[in-house]
Amino acid sequence: MAEQLYDCIVIGAGPAGLSAALFLARYRRRVLTFHHNSPRNIYSHGVHGFLGHHGIQPTELLARGRDEVAAHGGLIVEGCVTRVERIGEEHFRVSTGDGRVVGQSFDARRLLLATGLRDFTPDCPGFREFYGVSVHHCPDCDGFEVTNKRVAILGRGKSAAGFTLGMLTWTDKLTLITNGDPGDISDEHLAKLAEFNIPVTNQIIAKLEGDAETNQLELVRFEDGDALACDALFFNLGTETASNLHEMLGCRIDEDCELVWVDADQQTSVPGVYAAGDLTPKSQLAVVAAAEGAMAAIHIHKSLIPESQRV
Repeated sequence: MAEQLYDCIVIGAGPAGLSAALFLARYRRRVLTFHHNSPRNIYSHGVHGFLGHHGIQPTELLARGRDEVAAHGGLIVEGCVTRVERIGEEHFRVSTGDGRVVGQSFDARRLLLATGLRDFTPDCPGFREFYGVSVHHCPDCDGFEVTNKRVAILGRGKSAAGFTLGMLTWTDKLTLITNGDPGDISDEHLAKLAEFNIPVTNQIIAKLEGDAETNQLELVRFEDGDALACDALFFNLGTETASNLHEMLGCRIDEDCELVWVDADQQTSVPGVYAAGDLTPKSQLAVVAAAEGAMAAIHIHKSLIPESQRV
């Protein structure tokens, strides 16, 4: 049973969650943040496009964030939240533990979900050696670094065609690899790719090869023995939510992207429950997630101001 009522519990300690926790702590709110598992960009060699922090290691950015939250009086707990429930008006309960391990419960007047997404990653030898340096999933984050370089795209269907065409922003030396599964890619999509001299191969990847010391990809080796020389590979295989806590609470899903719907205040369809970061429909960038976390905190704080203090 929870012993105290926090103003807000933040679940997730990535850029969105920590940004929210920092602002809430600076508003002198009682805020508890749960930190669990690796961030989505843990393998990245640097966070790009984050003003003032361009190129910073993801682990360093988050470590700084945790220190800043703690310095302002925010409490950060390392633990996995396995259950959330609404137990009354402006009263939520967050629980840890999974049946094998006895957990604890914590209560709050507001919740912020910042649990993020997980990427579906390629299942082939060599992937981990190059991931984050010369293998990427986010063109917005890492496209600039492959300007005029040879780039392979791993994906399937219409979405992969659009993803590949988007890479023309940085380079025209592109090859789309469907890995034996073209999906719903149509003749129209293929014609559009051909218009920009982008070849498409259905060959199946056997492994990725390159310089293990520098993590530089050099070849995509196929099962039939053929190889594609390239300087980088981007994959577009889809994502899934990193937790189902939003489902437990009954939060509405945005039909267009199947992520958690939020209003202009970052509030979900469940009053008192907010969401920020990659879990929500906007651009999946660290700087955007941090901004959403800050906005959520501002509106959470305003929602907690007593009516007697309003005009």
